[in-house]
Order: sequence, then structure tokens, then C-alpha cells
Amino acid sequence: MTDGTVPMRTWLAFIAMCGGTFMAVLDTQIVASSLPEIATSLGATVEEASWIQTAYMIAEVIMIPLAGWLSGVLSLRRLYSVACAFFTLSSLLCALAWSLESIIAVRILQGLCAGLLAPLLYQGIYLMFPRERQPGVTIYVVLVVSLAPIIGPTLGGWITQNWSWRWLFLINLVPGALVGAAVATFMKREGYDAARLKRFDLAGILLVALFLGSLEYVLGKGPDNDWFDSRRITAFTALSLTSFLLLVWRELSCRHPVIDLRSFRDRNFCTGCLFNFVMGVGLFGSGYLMVLFLSAVKRFNSQQIGEVMAVPGAAMLLTLPLLRMLRRRLDGRLCLALGLSLFAWALLSNARLTASAGFDDLFWPQVMRGTAIMMCLSPVTELALGRLPLAAIPNATGLYSLMRSLGGGIGIAVINFLVQQRSAFHYGRLAERLNPNRYPEYLDALQASFAAGMADLDQAGQAGMRLVAALVRRESALMAYNDAWLLIAALFGVMLLLLPMVRSVKR
Repeated sequence: MTDGTVPMRTWLAFIAMCGGTFMAVLDTQIVASSLPEIATSLGATVEEASWIQTAYMIAEVIMIPLAGWLSGVLSLRRLYSVACAFFTLSSLLCALAWSLESIIAVRILQGLCAGLLAPLLYQGIYLMFPRERQPGVTIYVVLVVSLAPIIGPTLGGWITQNWSWRWLFLINLVPGALVGAAVATFMKREGYDAARLKRFDLAGILLVALFLGSLEYVLGKGPDNDWFDSRRITAFTALSLTSFLLLVWRELSCRHPVIDLRSFRDRNFCTGCLFNFVMGVGLFGSGYLMVLFLSAVKRFNSQQIGEVMAVPGAAMLLTLPLLRMLRRRLDGRLCLALGLSLFAWALLSNARLTASAGFDDLFWPQVMRGTAIMMCLSPVTELALGRLPLAAIPNATGLYSLMRSLGGGIGIAVINFLVQQRSAFHYGRLAERLNPNRYPEYLDALQASFAAGMADLDQAGQAGMRLVAALVRRESALMAYNDAWLLIAALFGVMLLLLPMVRSVKR
């Protein structure tokens, strides 16, 4: 590959890895919209069924930073093939699940395998392709890891409504088998590194599991348990913080760490991870806010929500040729600056939405968001990883992938807290500002409108009161969502100030 040409076998292996990673990332969100149906089928409550999602995400986030060490032991080809094979097997077992406990147990296995596939795909960019090809290849990797979580809930709801929730897992079987076979067949063969097993950092692995597992539990279950009012959430927070501090000490003092934190000494990598964290907040947080707005304010059904949420995905696909042209002609830092600005603009547009907003008002901000995701993540990946030596890539890709997952989890948790607090604040302010002089007049008009269908005037008056209270709740929620969109937009604006810290990557 010294002349820049890439063998067909390499392209086939890479395409297969893209398909396998898309399948794994899709499974992170595809179950979310179908939890009520799964709970009913397995005789559980929706709250109990939420562990189907939580267990998967905890297992996934634990494995992401370990991907580099494992690929060093087994090789990229072996690890990806094995992870894909077990992911496919666990998908079959999920479809055959007979109880809530059985599907949660298998989802843990599925999450462990899924946590390896995305960082391994990032490794493929730098270990399988020459430098001049890497920016173009990165665009397709970004598309895979960004498009899947956007379309996941919509696709999951459609499959469950038209077929069965078990098909959420059965659809993985044929693609999973093909991907595993293609990677094992076409990727370059490499040997084992058995010496690494003799330097097995068991303490580091346990601390990784305790830190990330506890953190993911706190982020997932905190909103439902009033955060630190719950002793369990407080205990897991303390466990996560303690494990993090011990992990940093262990990995910096250990001769052969399972996670090499010294990669953060590279300025580009450290800044790039911060950018990727913020992109996780923007990608997952803004999408989560849009679903809240559409369901709580607009009262859209699942199909209507799906139509709106499909717009960013379509924009990502349609703007792919434009992005390829920009990446060839523009420096990565300039492309990132344009992407951050466009993302902030889209969020500011969302922050001006009202309860009367229609599809046309939602369309263009969604288009801008989808385009901005591609314009940001492609140069961020190049700037973060492009200056590292090849020997550091396996470890660095795991840490880099972890940042986006943590950004999404922490972002959604902060958004939930902010929306709860700001909704209460705006509700109190709106209730205070109801004009006491016009309020009886307005209430009498509402009572008159309900009186035609009710024999009891007291009931009609109570119905009018409930309507006023509902309107105030709706507007307070809307104002809270707008506050959250403004906060994320401001975060993207702040990130623009960090761009001068990033060095350009030579192609």
C-alpha cells in the first residue's frame, strides 16, 4: 500500500466491519421504543424491563476501553470475528428469551461484544489504510456510528408494530454471520501476542468495570430515583469516583497497563477526546430533547416522531458527497469550525420552537443537525488520532470511543435534571403571572364552553381549571426544553474557542 492503492480484500473486510459495527450500535437504541411490548410479553413491568437496556449499556461501556488491549492479544481480525460471532449468537438467544432474567443475562453478553466493535472499526481506519486514504475512510466510519443511534428507536418501533419484538434480534442473524465470515476471510492474518497474557492487568480491568459500570448505573437510574436522595445512587456514585481515582493511579504506575492513559499527553488526542465528548452530548442529548418535545408538547404518535427523527439521518446520507469535497479542500480545523457553528445554529433554531410549530419549522433545524454531525465527527476523528504513532492507535481508539458514549450518557442525565428543575421554575413563574383581573373572565369562558356538554356547572368549572393547569404545564415544559437547547448551543460555542489548541494533521 506504499503507492496509496488498497487491495480489494481490505476493502471487503472494511465494508464488512462497517456493517457489523452499524448492527451493534443500532442495537444500543433499537430496543428503547419497544420496552413496553417486551415487558408485556415476558410478564414484567416497564420499569423492570428497562434493565434490558441498562444491562446492555453497562456491559458495552465497560468493554469499549478494553478493546485496544484485547486486539493486541488476539489481533484485530480475530477479535472482531469472535466478537461478531458471539454478538450474533447472543442475538439469537435474546429472540428465544423466555423470561426477563434470561433476556437481561443474554443482553449483558451482547453488550460486551458490541462494546468491542466500534473501537475496532476506528482501529481499522489507521491499521488497514495508508495515510492519504484515511480522511475519506473516516467519513464512512462516522456515518456508521452516527446514523445507527438516530434511526434505532424509529426502526425498532416499526419492527415491533409490524412483526414482533423478537425480530429486533432476529434481524441480526444473517448479517452477523456474513460479517464474521467476511472479516475472518478477507482481513490480513496476524499472530497472537501471548506475552501480553502473562502481563495480565487484572486490577486495572476490575477497576475499569467498577468505575464505568457504576457510572452508567448512576446515569441510567439516577433520574428515576431522585438522584442523591437515594442511598443506592449515592453509594454507586461514591464507588464510581473511588474506582476512577484508583484506576488513574493504577494505570499510571503499572508497567503494563490495560489502558494506557499516557495517550492523553498528546495535545491533539486530549483535545479531540473533549470534542468527541461534547459531540456525544450534542448527538444524543439534542435528539433526546427533540423526542421529549414531540411527545410532551406536540403530542405526536410514534410514527410522526419517527418521520421527524428520520430527517437528520437522511441529511447525513445526502450531504455525504458534499462532505467528501469539503474534506479534500479544507483543513480539518476549518471544517470542524463550520460544523460546530452549524450545530449551534441548529440548536438555537430549536430553542425558538413554540407549541404551534409544524413540520416545516422542525425540518431545517433537523437538516442542519444531521449535516453538522458529519462535518464535526469526521475532522475530530482525524485530528484526535491522526498524529498518534500506529502502536498507540489500538489503545487510543478505545479511549476515544469511550468519550462519545460518556458524553451521551452524562449529557442526557444533565438534561433530565435541568428539564425537571427548569420546568418547576417556569411553572411557578407562569402561575404567578396569570393576570388575576382577567383570570376569572377567562375561566368563565372556559366554563361556558364545557357547560354545553356537562350538566353540572361545578364540573365544568373544574374542567376549565384543569385545562388552564395543563396549558401552564405544557408551556413550562417547552420553556425548559428551550433552556436545555440553549445550554447545548452555548457548549458548542465554547468549543470553538478551543480550536486554536489543535494542530493540523498532515495527509
